[in-house]
Amino acid sequence: MKKLLSALLALTLSLSLAVLPASALELDQARELLAVHYVDGVPPEVLELDSLDAILEAIGDPYTFYMTPEQYQSFNQSVNGRVVVGIGATVETAFDDGYRVMSVLPDSPALEAGIQPGDILVAVDGVDLTADIDPRVPIVGQEGTDVTVTLLRKGQRLDFTLTRRAVHIPIVTYEQLDSAGYIECISFGSTTAQSIQEAIREMDDHTAVWIMDLRANPGGDSYATSLSASLFTSGQVMLYFRDGAGEYYYQPGYPGLTDKPVIVLTSEHSASGSELFAGDIRAYDAGIALGQRTFGKGTAQIVLEASNCPYMVDGEAMKITAYRFFAPDGATNHITGVLPTLLISPENTEQAAMLLTSPKPKQASGGIKLELAGHTFYIKREEAVKEENRAAFLELLEALPPSAKLYKGTGSQTWVEIDPGALATEMDLDDLIFVPRTFGDTADSPYAREINTLTTYGILTGYADGNFHPQDRVTRAQFCTMVASALDLPAPSGKASQFSDVTADSWYAGPIHAMADMGFISGYNDGRFGPGDTISYQEMVAVLSQAAAWLSMDGYNLNHQPLLLQESIQFRDFADWAQIPARNLDALEVLLDGPAPTDAGTREIAAALLCRLMERTHLIWG
Repeated sequence: MKKLLSALLALTLSLSLAVLPASALELDQARELLAVHYVDGVPPEVLELDSLDAILEAIGDPYTFYMTPEQYQSFNQSVNGRVVVGIGATVETAFDDGYRVMSVLPDSPALEAGIQPGDILVAVDGVDLTADIDPRVPIVGQEGTDVTVTLLRKGQRLDFTLTRRAVHIPIVTYEQLDSAGYIECISFGSTTAQSIQEAIREMDDHTAVWIMDLRANPGGDSYATSLSASLFTSGQVMLYFRDGAGEYYYQPGYPGLTDKPVIVLTSEHSASGSELFAGDIRAYDAGIALGQRTFGKGTAQIVLEASNCPYMVDGEAMKITAYRFFAPDGATNHITGVLPTLLISPENTEQAAMLLTSPKPKQASGGIKLELAGHTFYIKREEAVKEENRAAFLELLEALPPSAKLYKGTGSQTWVEIDPGALATEMDLDDLIFVPRTFGDTADSPYAREINTLTTYGILTGYADGNFHPQDRVTRAQFCTMVASALDLPAPSGKASQFSDVTADSWYAGPIHAMADMGFISGYNDGRFGPGDTISYQEMVAVLSQAAAWLSMDGYNLNHQPLLLQESIQFRDFADWAQIPARNLDALEVLLDGPAPTDAGTREIAAALLCRLMERTHLIWG
């Protein structure tokens, strides 16, 4: 049963902040709060540790932490916007060895000095930062004083000396750019939805396509995110939460203000609430996403403070991961992130999006039409061939998945479908060369569409000869590598190998350990994994069924259903351990018609299963 989410607890969809050691909250009280609220449960031996710091370190969740009164005040301000005296850069702590710069604010010392999102802050005034140092403490100071920050950029250590001054943190800015309504949002806070409402009411009559720039948005409040996305979708349900007991709750939608399509700009810095916003746009067919794969935070936290928890006094608070959240279509973005509809490099993201914002022309001649993910976009030829747009236009053509349809305008009202490569050649983009994201030996494969889709998104790679070799057999290690790449699974660090025949220095160690850590694979009874063994079709099915249970609400619910008698008959050709997985993937419309359960897996079969799984669980947009 899905229940309306209570507003009693403040749910946050944001990245972690730097945290000082816990102090004021009594240890037994903290143990009780973690035991009651933490989504994955806390083992008794962890709760018995002798300090809250030790317990939180053992849990290993960067989004669960205690906040001093000063930190809680700073946390609220970072979400809701304010004026501070500092350098004008926001950071987060979900990375090792430093604090990643998430955004650089306009009209700030950081912007003027050349600090960039993605830089890693490692020292302030010559003092190296560690996990127990809040970087805001040494950076924020008296106006007119200097501070030297040390950053790592592509391995190079850089020092910047900046003069502190008052910097306004606008969480939403907007402007009309020709026929595009351009909104930049760096946080979902208490004023975000109101600012977006103002933008839509002011610009919608002059807007053909909205651009929502979330490239530097680490998240924020769940209600603010839902309300903001509702303005573009009119969706009835904006997100689902699942707690540790498997209970679902939902957050309702609200009436929208526009029916114009939205292009969501994403980057590796887009996280949590911004990923949910993109998922809402995807679920309600309100637009597309363009940019890079997002960060991958799909958990929500409750903030316990004096108004909802009697244990909290004098302004202190505790943030605890209490839910996993899902988009309205049931997809998670946790770990896997959001894969944009068009995968475009950071340097071409904004220009490529702007090219898609032209209104429908009165005459087809001189125009380009793109049908993508249920929407139609128009490009002006004269804009595409401008010097500042040529590289972005070419990359846009290269990024089109097989499901897209491209047309060139001829005459007054005639549109003729054309191949992206042919259009690039016809438009004579000088020294730029169209490089298709496909292989030359897949045209005759019955799964050519699936293979080409995955290669378009950079998930599959070929051999040194430039081909895919679709009928080559796939080993267990190779299949793990394909799935781990598709789901963007990080290799766990600091853990001993679970399998006796998977050494730390092997090329497949990372993907296999990542898959095992997620519970997607297991080894043989003798402790081996058999990385070089050919994987069978039913083994692929079993692995992907476990992945589906992680990736989507539908997959999770199917995996908790017993096998009925008629289902055991339907899937009797599968081994006993593979019948429920086969039932699950059949219900998700992932199973293939051709292979027998014991057939050896091939590269094309693996690609077809993986692509269909990603489509049915909405990881692939549209």
